Amino acid sequence: MTPVLALMVEAVLITMVAIMIRRRRMFISRYPELKRFYDLSFLGFLMAALAKLVFLFLDFRDHGIFLLPERWVPAVSYAGNLLFLLTVLLLLLGWFNLLKVLGTGYRLIPVVEFREEYEHLKPGLYLCRVPECYSMIPRLLRGRAGLIISRQHPEEIRKALRIEKTPVLRISKAREENTVFPTRLEFLLQTIVDFMRSTDSPKMILLDGVEYLILENGFVPIFKFLTALKDHAIIHNTVVIVPVKDESFEERMLHLMHREFERLD
Repeated sequence: MTPVLALMVEAVLITMVAIMIRRRRMFISRYPELKRFYDLSFLGFLMAALAKLVFLFLDFRDHGIFLLPERWVPAVSYAGNLLFLLTVLLLLLGWFNLLKVLGTGYRLIPVVEFREEYEHLKPGLYLCRVPECYSMIPRLLRGRAGLIISRQHPEEIRKALRIEKTPVLRISKAREENTVFPTRLEFLLQTIVDFMRSTDSPKMILLDGVEYLILENGFVPIFKFLTALKDHAIIHNTVVIVPVKDESFEERMLHLMHREFERLD
């Protein structure tokens, strides 16, 4: 490799390392479950930069720019190859970890907990006032396979709604079983859609804590998330209930919400 090209490769690798150092905190705060993947990838690029730095001595020696004693050449070459091997190993471990995290999901089995005939309500997404909204949920679960997504602890939800078999997911930054990180909207949407697709029978989903999701993601991403959820709900025979507090929204936001989604009173 020519000295100019070798220096350019080294500069790119050093730049990548510097960018990853600078962006680490922001990335991990948004995707904490990918922390191991990020750190392994960072170490991989760092080892690659060190390996290329070692090989620079050999490149410069081959072009007569740097005088390296012949007896040192095998040792330098060995060190560079060892660092390159570590690079490959770290990057592979990082990607295996990424695939493991992305492949981790929740198998939500549709269960009709209350076998009574369900009350007719056309599929779609509905807004309802807090706290009156919660009293409707047991009635809407009659004859429908339910899914509860909430900021509250699953045990509290089960006790309040008097349910046992209906799956409950908690929106939380705590790493616990059956929790979804608030900024992983794509994952949350896919999890809900998979539940909708799992059966053709009527379904009911309670999505509680939308104000918290807006706080973590902003209004526009959550509005898009809810509109996508509405479209899927209509296709897959699902009623999605979203409790809201009107005073938590600006007038413009509330107007958009009411234009797009029906209110359940």
